[in-house]
Amino acid sequence: MGRAARRVFIGIPAGKELREQVLEFRKRHDWLRVGWIRPENLHLTVIPPWLIENPESVCTALGDAAHHFSAADVEFTTVSTGPDAAKPRLIWATGKTTPFFSILRDALYARIPLERTDERSFLLHLTIARVMPDEQDAIARMKLRVPVVWSPCLRTISLYESILNPNGAEYRVLYEVPFAMNKQQ
Repeated sequence: MGRAARRVFIGIPAGKELREQVLEFRKRHDWLRVGWIRPENLHLTVIPPWLIENPESVCTALGDAAHHFSAADVEFTTVSTGPDAAKPRLIWATGKTTPFFSILRDALYARIPLERTDERSFLLHLTIARVMPDEQDAIARMKLRVPVVWSPCLRTISLYESILNPNGAEYRVLYEVPFAMNKQQ
């Protein structure tokens, strides 16, 4: 009898500094009627969710890939609604995408046999809140666009399990590994 399939994805967790910056933004915008992402769930998705019966099989590939990458500096420049400004589902921080992400994603796809791969260009984004369907029009009218200067260093990569429940997804780290050559803190 086979195991039940689990919904997993690969992401880079937001470090302490980035979580603190998001919390500060949240405090200044606590009047927004949105579902804020819990700090421990903040991450950048590298490979979107897929179903797998044996997530342990991904851990070796993830560790091998991480061994070939250094920690990466990124820069978030704007907090806005997305992905569609007319019908926003998210409030997210965005910034300039560096080649790091597409190279990392390609290295992971080379090591992890998936039936389908995400061929879209990588968009640097960090979801910080979910917009409730009944609030979409009001949030869209706000035309939320706030400049930020968030420049964290991304030091680890994780395999997450995504557990869907009525209040939104909950994420559990199944495996986390540092990039091989971490920068000094």
